[in-house]
Amino acid sequence: TDPRYFEWLFAIENGIRKHIPIIYLNIWDDLPTPLYNKSFYESCDALLAISKQTKLINELVLGDKAKRKVIEYVPHGLNHEMYKPIEDWNEDLKSFKSRIFNEEEKDFVLFFNSRNIRRKQIPDTMLAFKFFLDKLPKEKADKCCLILHTEVVSEHGTDLEAVRKILFSDYPNAIYFSTDKLSPIDLNKLYNIADAQILLTSNEGWGLTLTEAILAGTPIIANVTGGMLDQMG
Repeated sequence: TDPRYFEWLFAIENGIRKHIPIIYLNIWDDLPTPLYNKSFYESCDALLAISKQTKLINELVLGDKAKRKVIEYVPHGLNHEMYKPIEDWNEDLKSFKSRIFNEEEKDFVLFFNSRNIRRKQIPDTMLAFKFFLDKLPKEKADKCCLILHTEVVSEHGTDLEAVRKILFSDYPNAIYFSTDKLSPIDLNKLYNIADAQILLTSNEGWGLTLTEAILAGTPIIANVTGGMLDQMG
């Protein structure tokens, strides 16, 4: 995260590095280049970058001094046995899908799975989905839905039920809230039910829910920031 959270540590880096190296698993989401981080990066023996964007930023900030550092790309990983495609649509999976949609038939499912905080831009996601529905014939739009696996109301984000009421008066069954804690097994079912996973965060270090979706064989929709770039690549 932001090295300015660790100023107390970097203030004593000379004493530390006489005995052990400082290795910083670090992240910086996006440009412009944070040149004010230069002294922090110089205080490290190795910079392990969580995304390719972070590695580039580390090198740009350090300039010629980057040659004297270990700078490596160390992306996130997940257990591919936990999130994976479900080839056999058995009765258990069909029953799970029926419970989610109150036995309604859905032809297209968009899935969002993250916290209800401002930078996740959930209202923007809902508005984009509304524009998508508006371009479809009504009978087709009524068979599409967006599952929001998140808090409905959060002081760090917004009141998503209020957003739903404002935007989706013509599509009363388009938004489904999933607020219960789910096991990885049930979460994997949601990824398999979905036709696409969406995450339109303004700044995102990596975006693990995108990784989970990819492992489940579900296409992702994301924007150009941080580690989401690596996954879309």
